[in-house]
Order: sequence, then C-alpha cells, then structure tokens
Amino acid sequence: MTLTDLATGQAFETQNLKGRLVLLNLWAAWSPASAKELPEVVDLNEKFSKKGLITLGVCLDDAPPAGLLVFAERHGIRYPLVRPGEQTLDQLNPIETIPYTILLNSEGKILQRFRGPFKPSEVREAIERNL
Repeated sequence: MTLTDLATGQAFETQNLKGRLVLLNLWAAWSPASAKELPEVVDLNEKFSKKGLITLGVCLDDAPPAGLLVFAERHGIRYPLVRPGEQTLDQLNPIETIPYTILLNSEGKILQRFRGPFKPSEVREAIERNL
C-alpha cells in the first residue's frame, strides 16, 4: 500500500504498520458525512492508540494540503493524514461510500469494513476483539 504524508508530501512509511492493528478512515472535507464521523474517529484513536492501534486518515480530497490540514485541526485530528497512492484504492476496493473505514490486521489484511458514518459501538467492538 502506497501512501503520501499530507503534511510533508513525502512517502508515508508503511513498514511502521506491520505487526499493528490499523484503522483506515477514508474521508473528504467536502463530505458532510465525513465531518459528522470525524469526532468518533478521534475518540477511537484517543482510546485505543495507547493499546497499539494505529489510526490513519486517508484523505480522498483533491484540495491543497494546507486547507485540509486546517480542516483536520479544527476537527481535533491528531493522527497521521495521508493521501492514497495510485494503486492503494484498488487494493482496498470496494469502497462503497465516503466516509469509509477499514480495519486491517497486523499482516495488512482487511478484517472488517464500515460504511460511513459508522456506528461507533461496532467499530469499538471490532478493535477490542483484535487488539
């Protein structure tokens, strides 16, 4: 999976994800449903990052990074924000809606998909089962 760090424009080091449970939240600033879901993602990150969960915000927006980073800050996002590489979305398909959240196991395999806005209790239970 190829990702680009939204803040730096550099390649995001995905080898840091190996051996870890990863929550990918695919979102866009223009999506009201994404804005509605972001506080829940922030809460999940705050609760489970200390237990080993890695949360990544995968931005599907074509807007300039500076504006997206301001949007993220206003929504309290403190986890890494990335843009998908050319093949990444193909690897994650089907992506049925925006927002869309995917839980990956320690080997990078998809454990579960959540159409957004998701039910926080369902995502929380899936994380707890797999940490």
